[in-house]
Amino acid sequence: MSDDAQNELFLHQRLLSSDATAPEEAARKYLPLIEKHVAARAWNIYHINERELIWNATVDAVFDYILHPAKFEPSKSGLLGYLKRAAERDLINAIQKDRRQRRGEALYGDVEEGIRRRNTPSELARIMRDGEKETVARIQSERDAATATDTGNERDNALLRLIVNGERSTSEFAAVLGVRALPLAEQRRIVKQHKDRLKVQLKRSKGRV
Repeated sequence: MSDDAQNELFLHQRLLSSDATAPEEAARKYLPLIEKHVAARAWNIYHINERELIWNATVDAVFDYILHPAKFEPSKSGLLGYLKRAAERDLINAIQKDRRQRRGEALYGDVEEGIRRRNTPSELARIMRDGEKETVARIQSERDAATATDTGNERDNALLRLIVNGERSTSEFAAVLGVRALPLAEQRRIVKQHKDRLKVQLKRSKGRV
């Protein structure tokens, strides 16, 4: 086993044992790697360069793993490959959702064609079916954890509700945080900080559900 594989397995075991520092370490290690992968796939396959979609797919995949590490089976694949595949499924889901919300915009005119070129109908159906099952299970589990999490802070509770309900829009989080007047890049930075903090908090609360 390579050093990288051993390090992956060790980090995974720490997450399974609810090591207090493992969630932050996993986020710091994998968020940049997965974001780079998702950005490349989004552009090369779907001709999309929407940073918010890319970032949301990255965060969803990495934090789903951090919140539910037991779903990863080391005997079947490496952790990095597992996260890449999960992020691609989240990207497809995000594209589909955004396409429905913004139907008619030229940016998404070729999305379905791009998806069809990459996958046979049966493969695409399987990806979407697996993604839908994981999404339902993830949202339910996070809702349970959020119910058990009493932050004592009204603003944090509002942010938690947005997270577990699958909200993706930066503007919705920015409104709760009172930073909508700031430039979009600054909004995203502030929202990311709070989302990362609260998702780690959900991880810690999971054991009490």
